[in-house]
Amino acid sequence: MELKSFTRGVAAAVVALAALMPATMSAYDFVEGGIYYNVNGQEATVTYGSQGYNSYSGNVVIPETVTHNGVTYTVTAIGSSAFSRSSGLTGITIPNTIKKIGDHCFNFCSGLQNVVIPNSVVSLGRCVFHTCSNLKSAVIGNSVPMLDEYCFQYCGQLSKVVIGSSVTYLAIKVFYDCPNLKNVTCLAPEPPEMYAYYSFQTYSGTLTVNAGSLEAYRNDPNWGRFAYFQTMTLAQSLTLDKPMMTLHGDESQQLTATVLPAEASQAVSWTSSDESVATVSSDGLVNAVGAGQAMITARTNDGSNLSATCAVRVLADGVQNNNVLTMPERLSVEKGKSLLLPVAMVNNAAITGLQFDIELPQGFELAVDGDNYLIDLMDERVGEGHSLYVRSLSPGVIRVMLSSIQSLPFAGQEGDMMVLHLNVGNDVTDGDYAVTLTNVVLADASAMTYYAPDVTTTIEVKSYVKGDANGDGTVNVGDYVAVANFIMELDPDPFIFSAADVDENGSIDVGDLVGVANIVLGDEVLAAPAQPVAHGVALSGKCATDAADKVTVTVDLSNEMMLTAWQMDVTLPEGLSLDQAKLTTRASSHQLAVNDLGNRTVRLLGSSLTNDELVGNEGALLTLELSGNAANDATVAFNRILFAERDMTRHAASPFSVNAESSAVMEVTSNVRIYACDGKVIVETPVDTTVELVKPNGMSRTLTAQAGVNTFDAERGICIVRAAGQVAKLKL
Repeated sequence: MELKSFTRGVAAAVVALAALMPATMSAYDFVEGGIYYNVNGQEATVTYGSQGYNSYSGNVVIPETVTHNGVTYTVTAIGSSAFSRSSGLTGITIPNTIKKIGDHCFNFCSGLQNVVIPNSVVSLGRCVFHTCSNLKSAVIGNSVPMLDEYCFQYCGQLSKVVIGSSVTYLAIKVFYDCPNLKNVTCLAPEPPEMYAYYSFQTYSGTLTVNAGSLEAYRNDPNWGRFAYFQTMTLAQSLTLDKPMMTLHGDESQQLTATVLPAEASQAVSWTSSDESVATVSSDGLVNAVGAGQAMITARTNDGSNLSATCAVRVLADGVQNNNVLTMPERLSVEKGKSLLLPVAMVNNAAITGLQFDIELPQGFELAVDGDNYLIDLMDERVGEGHSLYVRSLSPGVIRVMLSSIQSLPFAGQEGDMMVLHLNVGNDVTDGDYAVTLTNVVLADASAMTYYAPDVTTTIEVKSYVKGDANGDGTVNVGDYVAVANFIMELDPDPFIFSAADVDENGSIDVGDLVGVANIVLGDEVLAAPAQPVAHGVALSGKCATDAADKVTVTVDLSNEMMLTAWQMDVTLPEGLSLDQAKLTTRASSHQLAVNDLGNRTVRLLGSSLTNDELVGNEGALLTLELSGNAANDATVAFNRILFAERDMTRHAASPFSVNAESSAVMEVTSNVRIYACDGKVIVETPVDTTVELVKPNGMSRTLTAQAGVNTFDAERGICIVRAAGQVAKLKL
């Protein structure tokens, strides 16, 4: 082993002097931003200028992509000798697109003090940092397999080195003639092979390794020569609280980095890809400098070489915060489900068109219907003269444009413009996700452009417990109240629709209310039919009027099965108002909720937290006390009637109405309605039927009512009408 290594070392030494010299100078293909490039297909390699030596100075930031003559290239390599002998080079930022760094790339860069080789680099050449006399620290990425000959030789000020986890071999004199190197961290799980002990000049410092690898390094004949050993906990993840931000003028925003696990070092370093656009302080404060875009990068300092980025856009003059798009600050959705995301606009100018890009996190997508993206336009603001254009720019980025060829302005100055239908994948883990509208531009009829700031909403993805309507992690009376409020259109907040939809039929009604009660009570929740059962329940009503213009409507219920909850809408005629709604003894264990929906309609909800059943199968369920004056033909209408059993089975009852002036009017399973209008008896029937009319003097006559609306003359006073097994008492 020793003889083989020595022989290899002699061969290497023969070519050492040649290795220290830069390669023969060659022409570059183009220069952009002060950086020279050679092109190979769609990839670009950083090279040097015509003079070869000393082509760069200052802090150089290599971009991930470069555009020249309309063609964009990915920067994938730094060529041999590219920065050789650039004594004025003080800093270098290497992007994550770089895969290869060529031989003696940075040798004799005496002004370079710190270097980080990203995890993307898989090939690190010979003599790369040879004789960088003021280099103090170096971090070698986790994809570099070996450190070649003389890589850091004669770096006299080098004191700290982190060797990546994939390194398996250190060649001759990699860190030789580095007398101040006293802090070495090696992330490789197994001790890398060395060229005997000539890879380092001194072993008097501290070697830091993972705890599980300590004994292997102690027992290695070369690594074991270090004077001191210590173990560490490496960072496993690094995240930023903002993936992107938009700044105005000299505005500043704080970025916060989170390193996990908590016991790992929390120290991170910050860099900006373009300090003419934005700078970043040592604690993550981003400051706008000039219009443009820059990438802020945070990187761990413990050797794990993790990084996270935030895209920063600094807006030029012309941005106006009074013409902007807005979204809700926060929404919730269950993974694997869909949600509706409203996009509103606040505008002082008469805006005629707008565009923006939707940036979606991984696992989110804008829903489609066939070949079209699902975006609902709001009629209140967007007229027929506007057209919507949507296209995908790249995975997770979708451009939306809404405009009018006739330059028609949008209606109003505030309110929702559209609703985006978003799908969340089943593989999305619980947590908060940012959906951002970027590159927001608004325009008016005169072509005045308003560059609006980015707007972001936080989408909480959570695996909700069935019945946990308020999303607090448990199912209790609070969720029962939330579902009841939703049914009554009282807009509970927060409200998790998918969790409240206990029977999973896509709607929230009394069936779900019963389901939540069952969960609270610890009872079994069974699957219920998707559609209501339309039989076994019949409602009817009768009306009484007193001299004080008080009208009482009694609602009777006939039910074949036992019921526990119900809901219905009651529409009152003009001139009448609801004073009170009361339950009868059939519902003595229930509570009644009433909410005014507007347009003279109220919603009634009868329920029991303990899912008690109604008493009996026949008789009055509730009474409504009304006041005021209504026309003779005015009716109280009952619609959207739904009952539920304990097992969440729902039963729909037919709509019916009651004459509000004086008499009984019914619609039952036979759909026969009997009422008085303008001093006449009206019978509505779907089929021919026999009608018995008892006049005020007690005399009766038998008539035939044909299918449709039938009108019969009658004397003034009280008369009785019988039809289809029903009896009505009418005041004429």
